[in-house]
Amino acid sequence: MKQEIRDKILNILKQNNLLFEGVEDKIKIESPKEEKFGDLSTNAAFILSKSLNKKPFEVANQLKALFEKDPYFEKVEVAGGGFINLFISDTFYHQILNKAIEEKDEFGKAKEKNKGKINIEYVSANPTGPLHLGHGRGAVVGNILSNLYDYIGYKVEREFYINDAGNQIKKLGMSVYARFRQIEEPSYPFPEDGYHGEYIKDIAKELYHYEREKMLSFLDEEEAIEFCAEYAKNFLLDEIKKDLKLIGVEFDIWYSERHLYQHGKVEQALKFLESKGLIYEKDGALWLKTSLYGDEKDRVIRKSDGSYTYFAADIAYHYDKYLRNYDFIINVWGADHHGYFPRLKAAIMAFGVKEDWINVLFIQLVKLFKNGEEVKMSKRSGDFITLRELVEEVGKDAVIYFFASKDPNTHLNFDIDIALKKSNENPVFYVQYAHARISSVFREAQQRFNFNPEEDFEVDLSLLKEDLERSLMKYISTIPDEIYDATIKNQPHKITNITYELASRLHKYYYYHKFLIENNEKLMKARLYLLKAVRNVLRTLFKIMGITPVERM
Repeated sequence: MKQEIRDKILNILKQNNLLFEGVEDKIKIESPKEEKFGDLSTNAAFILSKSLNKKPFEVANQLKALFEKDPYFEKVEVAGGGFINLFISDTFYHQILNKAIEEKDEFGKAKEKNKGKINIEYVSANPTGPLHLGHGRGAVVGNILSNLYDYIGYKVEREFYINDAGNQIKKLGMSVYARFRQIEEPSYPFPEDGYHGEYIKDIAKELYHYEREKMLSFLDEEEAIEFCAEYAKNFLLDEIKKDLKLIGVEFDIWYSERHLYQHGKVEQALKFLESKGLIYEKDGALWLKTSLYGDEKDRVIRKSDGSYTYFAADIAYHYDKYLRNYDFIINVWGADHHGYFPRLKAAIMAFGVKEDWINVLFIQLVKLFKNGEEVKMSKRSGDFITLRELVEEVGKDAVIYFFASKDPNTHLNFDIDIALKKSNENPVFYVQYAHARISSVFREAQQRFNFNPEEDFEVDLSLLKEDLERSLMKYISTIPDEIYDATIKNQPHKITNITYELASRLHKYYYYHKFLIENNEKLMKARLYLLKAVRNVLRTLFKIMGITPVERM
């Protein structure tokens, strides 16, 4: 609503030769704190007063007379020495309803991807085991954030960084190899810090079935461990992809850490930083001058034994992103990486980018509760409940909605009992029931009146005069602004708030008013049209979140 009203005001100013050079970006549209002061207010009079050489109050009255001529404004008031309070007319809200009908499940979405190109990296779990709930929460947050930036007009590339070059992969290989050997030699030692859980045994059994002769006859132990590591990594990466698909998460780019080393990406990045005079040698090691960019101290990037640090790989990975010419990037990380961000940000700033080129969302832990007690153990993983287990328990939609329902940087308690309830106590049921309720009304309209609201029909929206009707229309008009605000502030959890509020207003409307009116076809059609718009907006929000628009409940 704000953007459309702002465009309307700018157009009025332009038509009356009042849109002076340099003022357009300074004219703001805000929401008053109290409804009695109107739907919106603008500072246009203050901005134009200097160019017109008049007091803001005089300019405000001049603008008031112009605004009152436009059908978008029901009433215009001057207040606070020059602020202009705008009361939006039903004409505007009716146009918003028409837009919601026309745009279906993409209400308010930008028509073109002209804002820029961005990269959002999320999940990036080590391919050493199944995804846990923290990974799942990061997947949901990253996916919704990607959908939001796509919604407001960015070209979004979704990326998963595969940690496939570190010690954890070797440890994976040793774990699988030990379980493989234990099939014939139960006493074969298992590494103390190895990966436990049934999935390691499952991989070992598969290797034993298909690759026993190769492993025992043609490979020495070190080669066999490497073979196990590669096999297990690929197996688990496929499992990760399957787990993510359960909640509708897919990626455009799967970027391998190993690729950085195989294609000289680390050397390339360090050579670039060296050319800027930011690398020096001390105690046989190479150091990066991150302290010049806000880090508490300089950092080692190559150790005295000649091996690169993990930090060097991270620098190279983000330098590769830098070369891909993104307008900015967003990383979704676990909260345990909070202390690591300042040094990485310092290294990235050394590339020459602006400070806000990289943004990081931190994901706090998820605790699972059932029957009032915390649930921790999982046979499959060995020590944590997996994402797949939770999806199988409560369903995709509940997992997505609950994971998205709170600020990512706050801890989340996931109550399985609530997620399974078929009542308004369950927020997922509550919002999906709003959609199903409208679909139910439409089916009844078809049965009782032989009228199909799914088809186009003529309607007199001036009949929508009830307070709850105007409340719904007004709230729908604010939703694109709310979505935009949630996006640029990187607050994907706000989408669940918006969805819940819209569902709440719909349920209240349903409770107090009839829709299928036997003796007033025109009013019936107007209300069904409003319901159709509400359903489309719900579908838009569901699509952003990735949950199902249920037709029957």
